[in-house]
Amino acid sequence: MSRPRAARQARPPGPGHRRHPAVPEDWAEILDPAEWRLGPDGLPFRRAARVLALTAQGQVLLMEGHDVADPEHRWIFTPGGGLRPGEEAAAGAVRELAEETGLRVEPGDLEGPIAQRDAVFRFARVVCRQHESLFLLRLPATTDLDAAGWTALEREAVDSMRWWGAADLEQARRQGREIYPVALPGLVAELAAGGWDGRPRDLTDPVDARDLAGLAGGHEETAMRSRSVRDGAMTGGDEA
Repeated sequence: MSRPRAARQARPPGPGHRRHPAVPEDWAEILDPAEWRLGPDGLPFRRAARVLALTAQGQVLLMEGHDVADPEHRWIFTPGGGLRPGEEAAAGAVRELAEETGLRVEPGDLEGPIAQRDAVFRFARVVCRQHESLFLLRLPATTDLDAAGWTALEREAVDSMRWWGAADLEQARRQGREIYPVALPGLVAELAAGGWDGRPRDLTDPVDARDLAGLAGGHEETAMRSRSVRDGAMTGGDEA
């Protein structure tokens, strides 16, 4: 959970890590510096864990939210969020699941990580970089959901939380609604039909992969120019 803004202090960047020009000076007043730290490319970076909760009937637990700095930009995503310093991914996944949905399970109840994803996205005016681990949670049926544990940011940014059927997700994809990871509809269909085969997937969006390659190769201007062109219509905003 985020601390009160007045109590936040930015975590120091790594040695030689300077803020990227695309990142505002007050980024630590916008993002939670307990989770985010400037990486070698100058972008705020965090590790995150997410849970794909899937019932025996093929229903999946998803959230829909918007960018607090751009309410017209909306997307559909799985429960989860940033890891605390030193926290194992599975432990963080079940903690985030409990905080966001009220669903309490143990790390041993999860399968995976079934997938990894690297993303570059803009949220609340800040261009960020995130590495995600996605875990599978199998449930016999849907359960009641509870938003009592939401942070102030989640209450502002999250519009809905519900169980989706395969037809709901496919309809959203056909309507062009943003879904993250982009490959989520296909992954849900695969897991519902035959289960996880034990092979972790790389769900990094090809567009993000190009941006990450540009940043790693020192072509920051090219990567950020590509990002700024797409921000109005497509960003992997999974900050919540």
